[in-house]
Amino acid sequence: MNKLTDWIIHKIKEEYRDDVALLLALHGYNTADDQHGISFDYYVPAAERGNELAETFIINGVGHDLYPRSWDRLEDSVMLNDMPIVIDGAEILYARSDEDKERFLDLKRRLHHNLNDPGFVYAKALEYMDKALEIYRSLIFEERLYRVRSEAGYIHYELTRAVAVLNHTYAEKPIFSRDQAYNNDPDSRIYHCPEMKQVPEGFFENASRLLTEKDPEKMMEVVRSLLKATRKFILERKPAEEPGTMKEVSYQSVADWYQELSLTWRRIRCYCDNHMTEQAYCDALYLQEELLYMAQEYRIEEMNLLDAFDPNDLSGLKECANDLEHRIIEILAEHKTQVKSYQSIEEFLKVRGYNT
Repeated sequence: MNKLTDWIIHKIKEEYRDDVALLLALHGYNTADDQHGISFDYYVPAAERGNELAETFIINGVGHDLYPRSWDRLEDSVMLNDMPIVIDGAEILYARSDEDKERFLDLKRRLHHNLNDPGFVYAKALEYMDKALEIYRSLIFEERLYRVRSEAGYIHYELTRAVAVLNHTYAEKPIFSRDQAYNNDPDSRIYHCPEMKQVPEGFFENASRLLTEKDPEKMMEVVRSLLKATRKFILERKPAEEPGTMKEVSYQSVADWYQELSLTWRRIRCYCDNHMTEQAYCDALYLQEELLYMAQEYRIEEMNLLDAFDPNDLSGLKECANDLEHRIIEILAEHKTQVKSYQSIEEFLKVRGYNT
C-alpha cells in the first residue's frame, strides 16, 4: 500500500468513518511507470456527506481523481449499463464493515452470473447494436473527417461491446486488432479483451482500417461492413428457448390478425387491377411489415411480398399477395382455427340472432 492510499484511508477513518462504505483501487487503469503503483480509484458513499470527500489533483504529472460511485451506479455496472471493470477489476482497500465488503462481493458474483447467462448477453448485445445504429444515423450526414472518425469510433465501441458480451466477457474500449484484443497485460485490461475469441467475419480487418483510412466516404463503407457483419453475428447467436418456456402460439390471435388485415389484401387487389401504382405500393409496404411481425410474433414462416412489386406490371404483386393470403388461411385450417367470414350481411346478422 502506498503513501497516497495510507493518507486517504486515514482521512476516511478520522473524518468520514460513518459516511464512506468502501474505498477501491482499480487494476488495469493506471498507465505504466507512473511510479505511484496501484492506488485508490473511487469510493462508495454511505451517506450524503461522503460525497464531500471527492477530490482531483496532480502529483508530479500524474493525475488522480478520487470520486464517489454510488451503490445504484454499481448496480448499473452489474447490468452492463455502466463500466463492468469498476467491479470486476476492483480491489477493496478499505471497508467500513464486513457487511459493506460482502455487499460489494455479491455485486461481483452477480456480474459474472449475468455475463454467463446466454439470454442476458444476447439482449445486451442487441442493446449495444441499437446504440451503434443510433450513432450511424448521424454519421451518414457527416463529411468532415474528424467528425466521421469520432462517430465511427463510437459505433465501433458499441459493436465491440456487443461482440464481447456474446463471448461472455466485456470490453471497455473499442478493439481494433487481434494483437490488441488478445493482449493479457494485466496493467491495461481496459484496452484489451483477451477472452473475445469469436468475432464477426472481417471484424479485425475492417476495424484496423478505421485507424488508417482518411477518406470519410470509405470510412463510412467500413462502418457499414462492421455493422452488417456484427448484426449477423448477433442474430446467429440467439439462444434457443428451453422446452417448457416457449410461449404457446395462439392461432386465434393469428385469425384475428388476418381478419383485421383482410381489407388490406382487398385494397391491394383493387389497386393492382386499376394500375394504381403508388397506392398499391403503400399498402404492400404496410402488409409486408405486418407479415414480418406475424412471422416473429407467432413463429410462422417469413413471407416475402415486396420482391414481387414491379411498377410497370402490378399483376405479379397481386398474384403474390393472393398466394400469401391463401397460405395464411391454410395455416389456420391446419390448426383448426376458423376465420369469421360471412357471405352476406344477412348471414352475419342471422348468426347474431338479429332478424331484419
